[in-house]
Amino acid sequence: MELLKYFISGFVIGGLGTCIGGILSVMIHNPSDKVVSCLLSFAAGIMLSIISFDLLPQAYEIGGFFIVSLGLSIGLIMVFCAEEMLPTKRLKKYSGKNLTYIKMGLIIMISLGLHNFPEGVAVGSSYAYSNNMGIKIGILIAAHNIPEGMSVGVPMKMAGASSLSIVLLTLLTGLPTAFGAVLGAILGGISNYFISFCLAAAASSMLYVTASELLPEARVLHRGKISSVFLTVGFISEFI
Repeated sequence: MELLKYFISGFVIGGLGTCIGGILSVMIHNPSDKVVSCLLSFAAGIMLSIISFDLLPQAYEIGGFFIVSLGLSIGLIMVFCAEEMLPTKRLKKYSGKNLTYIKMGLIIMISLGLHNFPEGVAVGSSYAYSNNMGIKIGILIAAHNIPEGMSVGVPMKMAGASSLSIVLLTLLTGLPTAFGAVLGAILGGISNYFISFCLAAAASSMLYVTASELLPEARVLHRGKISSVFLTVGFISEFI
């Protein structure tokens, strides 16, 4: 029962923020190419901010150069494999740009899952140490996950995915947090090298999606300065 409590807490903490971000994405109606470009740039800014100020600095501080390099390499391999494993046959109703967007959203979801797992470990370890500390960290992570949910929901919205599927998929992004919370509660002081590896792998996969999918597509849709403004806004939103 105790482990179930940690699992549910981790799922709520991990999924609540991303689900709110998904709901905000659903509220966007019939956007123009210019609006889509701005939203994709915003999502790219969020991802770059997470990589630059959250994942890589922590990973390097905890594990050092070798572990970070290993995590970056494995993370890239994992995202390549994830692309190949996507159920393309089940996505037949999407075509052209819609198929590109739905794949983009799913890859971002996988990348965020890698990111959320060590966050869950942090929550579980904190709860095991002190309920108050666990609650504080949980609230911070839930708020932090709102823009991340938008980075998953926006491409899916552009692809024409149903509102229900967008909300459910962004909610499911909290599952790795739940498993991480259970592991953190069981092991308490889990190996720092493992945490560092997970953070670096998440950074690598996010950077790949940002550089190869989000920014190029945003640039194709609109070449004006406004999309660059949204990139900057997304970049600083992680500090709010």
